[in-house]
Amino acid sequence: MSERSEYAVAVDPDASNNPHSAAIRMVGSDRQVLEVGCWSGHVTEHLVARGNTVVGVEIDPEAAAVASAYTERIHVADIDTTPLTVLESGPFDVVMLCDVLEHLKRPDVALADACRLLTPGGRVVVSVPNVAHVDVRAMLAGGEWRYQDDGVLDRTHLRWFTRRSLRELLDGAGLTAVAIERVRTPFGTSNHLPDPHTVPAALVEHLLADPEATTLQYVVAAERETDDSVDALADAPEISWPALTIDDGTAAAERGRLAAVTAERDALRHEVGALATQRDALHNEVDAWQRSRLVRLTAPLRALRRR
Repeated sequence: MSERSEYAVAVDPDASNNPHSAAIRMVGSDRQVLEVGCWSGHVTEHLVARGNTVVGVEIDPEAAAVASAYTERIHVADIDTTPLTVLESGPFDVVMLCDVLEHLKRPDVALADACRLLTPGGRVVVSVPNVAHVDVRAMLAGGEWRYQDDGVLDRTHLRWFTRRSLRELLDGAGLTAVAIERVRTPFGTSNHLPDPHTVPAALVEHLLADPEATTLQYVVAAERETDDSVDALADAPEISWPALTIDDGTAAAERGRLAAVTAERDALRHEVGALATQRDALHNEVDAWQRSRLVRLTAPLRALRRR
C-alpha cells in the first residue's frame, strides 16, 4: 500500500534527541507489541523491521488504513471510551502509549488497563511532553498561556505532565521507570515564545537552574514494580536555586515607569469624571428645555416647517 502524502512522517530510528527513535530502542526486537496511537505507521514500520509483531490501535480511520500495511491487525478505537482489554486479550511483551496519554480524559485508567495485557516481565513505553519546559515557564511568568497547533501546548491536549506527575502516574499503575530518555530543546526554541529576547536574562538564568528545564519530552520504559526495582524517574536532589535579582538601575527605571503609568491612569480617571459631570449637566439642560412652555407652544410651527 502506498502511503498518502498527508500521513507521511519521516523517522530516523538511529537519531539522537528524538522521541520516536528513543521509543524504538526501548521496545527492542522480536517482541509482541501493542502500539496505541500508531497513526500512519511511521514508527510501526521500524518496529516490524526489527522483527517485532505489531498490533495497532488508532483513533483516525484514514491513518489506520495506511498503518495496516505494517500491522498484524489494527483497531480503530478511542481508548477513552473503549478499553484496550475489550479490543485485545494479550499478552504483549510491550504496550506503547507514545504521544497518547496527554490526549486522554483518564490517562490513569487507560494505563492501568494497558498493564493487564502485559506478559510477566513485560513493559510499557510512554512518551509525554514536559509542561515545565523553560519556554512554558517563561511564558507563564509573562502572564500568558497560548495554545498551539502542536508542541507542549497542543490545543488537543487534555492533560499535562512534569517529571514528578509522570512518576506519580506510573506509581498509580504499579509501574517503575527502568529507562528514561529526555528530548531537550534550548531556551527560546519552542513555539511558545514569540520573542524570547523580551524575557529578562535574570529570569532565564533562574529557570535554567532546574536541570529539567530544557526537557521538552520524556520517553520512558516502565515495568511492574519488584523489590529490587530502581526508579529511573526518582526525585533528583533538591535544586539550589540562584537568587533572582534585578540590578538597581533597572529597578529604578521600572519604578519610574510604574509611577508615570499610575499618574497617567489617575489623570485619565479625573478627566473621565469631569466629562461625566458635564454630560449629566447637558442632559438636565436638554430635559428642562424639552419640558418648557415655549417648546410646547411652538411645536405645531416646527412640525409645519419640517413638512
